[in-house]
Amino acid sequence: MSATVRSAVVALASVLAAVPAGADGWSPAPEPAVWMQTRQQLQASGAMTDRPWQFMEALETPELMAGEYLSGRTPTSVGVEFDAGLLLRRAGDEDWQVRELRMRALCNQQRLQRRAGETQWVDYVGRDDTASKVAWICDIP
Repeated sequence: MSATVRSAVVALASVLAAVPAGADGWSPAPEPAVWMQTRQQLQASGAMTDRPWQFMEALETPELMAGEYLSGRTPTSVGVEFDAGLLLRRAGDEDWQVRELRMRALCNQQRLQRRAGETQWVDYVGRDDTASKVAWICDIP
């Protein structure tokens, strides 16, 4: 795994872990205006795929700003696949980095995985709130 991809995966895990989810009924907060503006600018520039993105949550520290998005939840035989988008800017950087990953939620196992290559899936970092987020991802209207 390249250092850039590894860094993006670690940052995405940090974002996912930043906001505690309740035991039941977790759902994403509304997208803050600053994140909406950032996402729209990155989409307009072509740095982020232009599609409907659901804001999940963000981490804002003096060292790092990272916002996580989800798009295209699609049911599969093992759960739900989706695209995850990470907007990342480290302290001192002017430009945003955008990482898009193909992921899936294994609904019955309450786990997340990310695609590594064309056919391989690897487990994603688990946290105390993973089950709540997987439940939300798997609850497709």
